[in-house]
Amino acid sequence: MLLRKLYNVGTWIWYNVFRWPIRLQVAYDTKIKDPSLTVVFLHGISANSDTWRSTCRQFEKDPELKKVRLIALDLLGFGKSLQADWLDYVYLDYEKALNRTLKKLKVRSPVVLVGHSMGSLIAADYATNFTPNVELKKLILVSPPVLMAEELAKLPDKVYVKSYSALHAIAVDVPAAEVIARLAQRFSSFRSYYIKTAAFAKSMEEIILNPKNYQTYTKIRVPAVVIHGYFDPLVMGSNLRRAAKANPHYLTYVSAIGHHDISVAKRAKILLEIKKVLKDEV
Repeated sequence: MLLRKLYNVGTWIWYNVFRWPIRLQVAYDTKIKDPSLTVVFLHGISANSDTWRSTCRQFEKDPELKKVRLIALDLLGFGKSLQADWLDYVYLDYEKALNRTLKKLKVRSPVVLVGHSMGSLIAADYATNFTPNVELKKLILVSPPVLMAEELAKLPDKVYVKSYSALHAIAVDVPAAEVIARLAQRFSSFRSYYIKTAAFAKSMEEIILNPKNYQTYTKIRVPAVVIHGYFDPLVMGSNLRRAAKANPHYLTYVSAIGHHDISVAKRAKILLEIKKVLKDEV
């Protein structure tokens, strides 16, 4: 506990005084020598890099991806990356950390950025409203919860808030909330122990419920594909189709069998998109 507190104090000085970005923890890295392509995986809210572990293991065995480096990261506030109440958990925090991590990992090959849920929002914003220090070849955006401004205004009455952000508000006083969350995590990448954290509450407000998300998707200028599950209760497919229609040169919408998490069908489409990039690189 004392070491964690000292680490937090030191990191606060590092970040707020010297303005040095925080580095993310690397949970999976195939460390291919001279890769032709690097694929970086970002998980969603109240989850960690385990979201992508099965995917990475499957892709590592694919002979067509033998020259592809696979990297899965723990985002700020989740997994083994820094968890600090003093962080704002805004887009800039996440993007600075991602940039520094890729630089530290010496990623020099072209990059495909794959995000799930909140990770797909961060990936899109990183490509659109930030200056990446890598060559982004494609974005693969899985289950992005893109909401319109008018929907956000009515959100307190919707199941979306009750199933996510309200969990944080009631978890402290209502033990049953944790029971519900633990049940949910049996069927998804959702992890119940994050619902009481500042990272969960602030990321929900600053990332998931950010009114600028839709506009970001219409402004993407890197080839990108959105993969939406047919039965996803947390994502408005109509908004994704609308964004793709508004940005037809860069954003493509596809659907797959599955709910919010990484289904077999979604994984197959991710693999297909990566192989398309590989063919273009040859």
